[in-house]
Amino acid sequence: MRKLATGLAALALVCSSAANAEGGYWGATAGLMTVDANTVDDPINFGLRGGYTFSSGWGFEGEFTDSLISGEADAFDGRDIDVDIQTLGGYGTYRSFGDVYFKGRLGLIYEDVSVGGYSSDDTGISVGGGIGLNLSPNTNVEFEYTMIEEDVNFWSGTMILTF
Repeated sequence: MRKLATGLAALALVCSSAANAEGGYWGATAGLMTVDANTVDDPINFGLRGGYTFSSGWGFEGEFTDSLISGEADAFDGRDIDVDIQTLGGYGTYRSFGDVYFKGRLGLIYEDVSVGGYSSDDTGISVGGGIGLNLSPNTNVEFEYTMIEEDVNFWSGTMILTF
């Protein structure tokens, strides 16, 4: 128990000792767009992200993703049809201080889901969170979960370059 307490105290010290970098950033994100349906194999999405973080940790970002590898759904006649998801979102963000940090985001998102020849789009509220790691003063890696809608989730990794 003592080792666990010492480890947690060291992690808290690392997270609180580094200042949050203020400035703009660009990044590339990729991940699994999970669809809550038994007959769907999930697509893999790739996207671009850009934003700005203030010295307080609050900020904003925009993100666009599109299916790099289509998912597949089982049709009634037994054949497989492609499933693609495209998103465009704007978020308010918060990053905690430290070389290892936590991130939260809340915003509006537009999504377009295509299944075979059928397409449906929607706009709504999106929420997400994750953990990040400062690799250098200008490079971060973030691992996140974002709820796109109640039955579509995005599990992603992002490489960010700050300027």
